[in-house]
Amino acid sequence: MMVPVKTEELPAGVFVLEIDGQPILALMAATLFQARELGQEQWLLEDLKRMTLGHRPLWDGTSPIRVRRADPAEEVYYVDAKTERAADDSPLVYLVRRDDEADASGAVTRGTFPPSR
Repeated sequence: MMVPVKTEELPAGVFVLEIDGQPILALMAATLFQARELGQEQWLLEDLKRMTLGHRPLWDGTSPIRVRRADPAEEVYYVDAKTERAADDSPLVYLVRRDDEADASGAVTRGTFPPSR
């Protein structure tokens, strides 16, 4: 008789990468394990150290990075952002307004969650 193996894997969906308790980006992955692996990719970690929010790096290189299932509002935001950027094949949607996205008019972009006006 086969006994099902319990894992922490969730079915495909939207996951959120958090740094110091702040949701930073949402991503689509097949499983929680896959989302965690993506969250540890060297290229992504380097981007997180290079990108800034309020003139501070999104990640300081030492703070723990947590990956969790997106809440319903974050999932809707991810889907809407991906729909707006249909040509963009990146699985990532930033949930914060990075300094490199800021423009002189202060318009809100799909890089801000929740939108601040």
